[in-house]
Amino acid sequence: MKKYAEVFNKLLRRYKYLQKPLEEQSLPTLLQYAHRWPQAQREKFAVLLGLLLVQGLASASCLQILTKDHLVKDYLSVSLITLIFRAYLADQAIDHLSATLKKGGIKEMLDFFPPNKRNPTELDEWFKKEGLPEVSEWYRKKRLARIREGLIGGLKDLVDKQEATDSLISFIKDSQSESPIPEVDLVGYIWAALMSTIDWGTRPDQVDTLALKEVGKFAVVLEPFCNGPKTEIALINAVQLYCYEESKVMKAFPQMLKACSTLSSDCLH
Repeated sequence: MKKYAEVFNKLLRRYKYLQKPLEEQSLPTLLQYAHRWPQAQREKFAVLLGLLLVQGLASASCLQILTKDHLVKDYLSVSLITLIFRAYLADQAIDHLSATLKKGGIKEMLDFFPPNKRNPTELDEWFKKEGLPEVSEWYRKKRLARIREGLIGGLKDLVDKQEATDSLISFIKDSQSESPIPEVDLVGYIWAALMSTIDWGTRPDQVDTLALKEVGKFAVVLEPFCNGPKTEIALINAVQLYCYEESKVMKAFPQMLKACSTLSSDCLH
C-alpha cells in the first residue's frame, strides 16, 4: 500500500486544492460505506488511510464518521481504527499519533466501540490483544489526566465555597463511582486538589503552624480513601513531592506527615 500512498503524496503535493475535498468529502464517504466492502478491501483501505495520516496528507477528522451506529456494531469501526493505528505507528510514535487525533477532533476512543462495550477495560484488552499496548497505555494516561482535572477542579470549587467535609467526600465518591481509578492515583489527586486551595503567603516562621492546621483539616477528607499500605505510601509520596515543588513549605514536610498521622498510625509514623 506504500506505493499507492506515494502516488497520493505526489498528487496532493502538486495539486494542493485536492486535499480539502479528499479530507472533507471523499474519505468520510468511503468510510461511511465501509461495512459494504469485502473485508480484504476494507483492510487495504485502512492501511492506506493510516499512511495518508502519518504523512500529513489527510486529517484525522475523517475518522469521526466511524462513530456512526451502523459502523461501530460488530467491532467494525474499532477494527478499522486498529489497522489505521498500526500503519501509522510503524512510522511514528504514539505521541505523534495523539497530536494528529487531537488536531482532527477525535476526543473519545471509546466511541469507536459497540455501545455495550464502551469501557476502559474493553479498550485496554482490545489493543493489547492486537499488539498495540502503546495505545492502551496512552489512553490510560489520557483518561487519568481528564479525571484528575475534573476531580481537582470540582474539589477546589467546593472548598472555595466552604462546603462541608461530607460534601467533599460525597463528591469524590460520586466521581469514583462514575469514573473509577486506582486508589493509589486517587489519593494523590485529592491531595493536589486540597493543597491548591491553601495560600502559603504567610510569614516563614508561621508556615509550620499553618501546615499543621490546614493539612489536619483536610486529613478527614483523605481518610476514607486511604485503605491500606499502598494508598498510604502513595499519600506520603504525594506529600513529599508537593513539599519539594512548593519550596515555601519544604521544611514543613514532617509537620504535614504529622497532620496526616490520623490516617494510619502504622504507615505514617
